[in-house]
Amino acid sequence: MNALDRALLVAARELAAERRRPDGFVAALTFTALLVLMESLAFGPGQARQPGVASALYWIAILFAATLVATRSFDRELEDDAIDAVLVLDGGREALYAGKVIAIAIVLAIVALAAAVLSLVLLDLGVALAGHLVLVGVLGILALPPVIVLVTLLALRVRARVALVPILSFPILMPQLVACTQGAAAALTGDASAALGWAGILAAFALVYGVLGLTIVPAAIE
Repeated sequence: MNALDRALLVAARELAAERRRPDGFVAALTFTALLVLMESLAFGPGQARQPGVASALYWIAILFAATLVATRSFDRELEDDAIDAVLVLDGGREALYAGKVIAIAIVLAIVALAAAVLSLVLLDLGVALAGHLVLVGVLGILALPPVIVLVTLLALRVRARVALVPILSFPILMPQLVACTQGAAAALTGDASAALGWAGILAAFALVYGVLGLTIVPAAIE
């Protein structure tokens, strides 16, 4: 079994566990919907409909949702003592990291799609470049899990992990959050070159942090 097969096996196991006990998914979906709604009401319909504001509100909600999904995913591993069985396997550390990133990205994509529909309907947003908006959304979702999974693994045995993961990961994710917000705003307003530029930056973030995670994790959780 090669490295990709091991990672896909971990991802499939994670998705099966999420399907049996979808508490992480439900919590993330509920939290995201409420956060988008509350922020929209707080800013007021006029200001919240501005592309920059609407994009920022959306991606802040997605960032918190990603943290919720990842935290619950590792909580299940620790509750069932399943993580140690994966770590002792040959290449298990890399497979655990890559598999978690894949599974969390899939769950987050579903949450993000539901939140996007809610935002578009609630705020009655006009989308000038739908394809560019989808591209930014997909790359934004791919750029978040590598950092959050890496930080969660590094803080896995820490008692205050729930508080520590956001404290450590959010500053690292600020460039990704800016790129997501600016790229989405550019797509909403019809600025194709800017949207593609920010999408390229997000792709670079996803690649760099994915490779960094695969490099650090084996030594970090030895």
